[in-house]
Amino acid sequence: MLDEPTDGLDPNQKHEVRTLIRKMGETKAIIFSTHILEEVDAACTRAIIIDRGRIVANGTPAELRARSELAGAVTVQVRNVAAAAVSSRLYQVPGVKRVHILEEKQDFVRARVFPKQPGVNGAFTRAVGEAVQGWTLEELRVEEGRLDEVFRSITLPDTVREAA
Repeated sequence: MLDEPTDGLDPNQKHEVRTLIRKMGETKAIIFSTHILEEVDAACTRAIIIDRGRIVANGTPAELRARSELAGAVTVQVRNVAAAAVSSRLYQVPGVKRVHILEEKQDFVRARVFPKQPGVNGAFTRAVGEAVQGWTLEELRVEEGRLDEVFRSITLPDTVREAA
């Protein structure tokens, strides 16, 4: 059992400790407690989130990331197109829940397209890519989801839940 095994270590030391944990984990169960979610991705095959003494999530890091609102969202950046036109066209893609303009500059727009069905979906990503054909595409990226966002959504304090 380890408590925050890489806290206070430099990047090289973190790498060595993570390598050691993974190697030992091949033949032994290694349990560690951490609030550093980077550690979960780097060293864990399974993660359990505990909130007020109760298990509220249990799965592989990938399974937990898939619970993120960002999981399967597609980020696109196009040049020389107005944000309203980008938003309008992306809302026409089948399966779109919402479009969020992340950044609008004079010469480019970056938007994130959220699917109605969470998770990575190749057909959805292709449809988003096809929707921006004819424009100068600079970025098209599928989001994996983020453990910190999942953790926050699961463990929000009661006062925040009540206010919502």
